[in-house]
Amino acid sequence: MAVTSCTHYLIFILAIFSLVAVSTDSARVKRQGFLYHQQPVLAPAPIHGLGAHPGLALVPAKKPKPSEHKQDLSKVPGTPGVDFPLFHDVPPTNFHCGQVPAHPGIYANVETGCQAYHICHDGREGHQGASFLCPNGTLFNQQEFACDWWYNVNCAEAPKLYSLNVDPLKNPYAPKPKKEEEAVVHAPVPAPLHLNPYHEPQYYPHRR
Repeated sequence: MAVTSCTHYLIFILAIFSLVAVSTDSARVKRQGFLYHQQPVLAPAPIHGLGAHPGLALVPAKKPKPSEHKQDLSKVPGTPGVDFPLFHDVPPTNFHCGQVPAHPGIYANVETGCQAYHICHDGREGHQGASFLCPNGTLFNQQEFACDWWYNVNCAEAPKLYSLNVDPLKNPYAPKPKKEEEAVVHAPVPAPLHLNPYHEPQYYPHRR
């Protein structure tokens, strides 16, 4: 009888400890959940000027290789970006081959400081024709139809010289007259022939 009473007592004590443990765990879970929800949610700060959205990873810009877009300008007279433009590619401009006097022809692009020039032909290359850049430190000399040192070029005067493309002897892309045609064109005009006045033929008797 005593053994049975002790057994019931132990079961009762264990049941109480179990209830206390469950209550403690529940309270801990509720308290942790409360603290978790009370913790502020930190969003990544936006990057001003780039229009980036929080949570989006930004892909870093590809760095150019050491050999790309690198030129030794120490021997070029003048200050890059001040005395002459420094383009690596032909930038977008308003130049249009429909606004030039002759096709085919070569035209300096004033919007690029004359570092870029365009060859307008038959439209197959688009409205700007074939576009090229003079080497850094040089500009397209519209009068000479070649790249020249920047200090030899007055870029602002280039549009006034566009009409030089009309001259086939100046424009390297204009069709040249054949040598026979040049000879005919440049041949001197012969002087008029001065004929002697008409005289009746003279008849002489036959000599014996």
